[in-house]
Amino acid sequence: MLNNINNIIKAIREGNNFIVTSHYSPDGDNIGSTLSMYYTLKKLGKNVLYVLDDTIPVNLKFLVKDIKILKSEEIDIDINDYILISLDCGDADRICVSEHIKTSVNKLICIDHHASNDNFGDLNYINPNESSTCELVYNLLKEFSKVVGENIIDETIATCLYTGLLTDTGNFSYSNTNPSSYLMAYDLVCIGAKKDIIIQKIFQSNPYNYYKLLGEALDTLDIVEGKVASMMLTMDMLERNKISFNDADGVTSYTRDIDGVEVGILFKEKELNEIKVSFRSKNYVNVSTIAQHFGGGGHVRASGCTIKDTIENVKKMVIDEVLKHI
Repeated sequence: MLNNINNIIKAIREGNNFIVTSHYSPDGDNIGSTLSMYYTLKKLGKNVLYVLDDTIPVNLKFLVKDIKILKSEEIDIDINDYILISLDCGDADRICVSEHIKTSVNKLICIDHHASNDNFGDLNYINPNESSTCELVYNLLKEFSKVVGENIIDETIATCLYTGLLTDTGNFSYSNTNPSSYLMAYDLVCIGAKKDIIIQKIFQSNPYNYYKLLGEALDTLDIVEGKVASMMLTMDMLERNKISFNDADGVTSYTRDIDGVEVGILFKEKELNEIKVSFRSKNYVNVSTIAQHFGGGGHVRASGCTIKDTIENVKKMVIDEVLKHI
């Protein structure tokens, strides 16, 4: 693993032009890891572009207030000598930039912690045993600091890394929280990570309409055999409550957090006959395997996929598959 880190450090030190990106439907680890890499590259005097063909969730916008996030179509320069760094993306198809960018860059670096990742980069640093991609970036930057002889992680980078760590561990409540996660948190807070602001923005700033939406979602709550709970969010529900698609992922945990339930599922309608399915498990079901069955992927306890069919048909076929794993 150290060789992988050293190869990436070498590529970063020798390169001049970079694009950082992540996966579709951005989350805290997505934004935290890409921003921490962006700020690091800027600190090293590199030319770096932040490209993401999706919208940032409202509760994460406090991290990107001073950064211009570009869409792929806005890149009208020759990128043949650019290095693309993909963070927190377990599948090359989910990299949130155009195919032109993916195929035109000089090199692709993949840093990720999804178990389903198939090492799609030219250089890869992948460890599904770590809590988050932010923890991988933290490890990388600690090694980088040894090479340059000073701590490259400053207050801004620490705040980004802490955000991803906090969100992907569920505020240190999920089973992916390791002893190293607490040590990382301690170090980042000592450096100056704005933990109180992060907690307030992530967990304590939902708009009133979010709870109206949650109420509607709870009305669809369905429990099968006492072990599988599901809820649905339709386009009409999102539109009626003026909540964007990417701002509703927090609803998923309510399906899992029911006594006796092992697997929770949220069916979220993105477009007509296009359903994003989010899985959460509690103890023993590997939902990554279930997600992969439907062309998706992710983690043992948190995974997802997208299925093109009606929300009712998707619900039936997914629950039938989940029951095979209970």
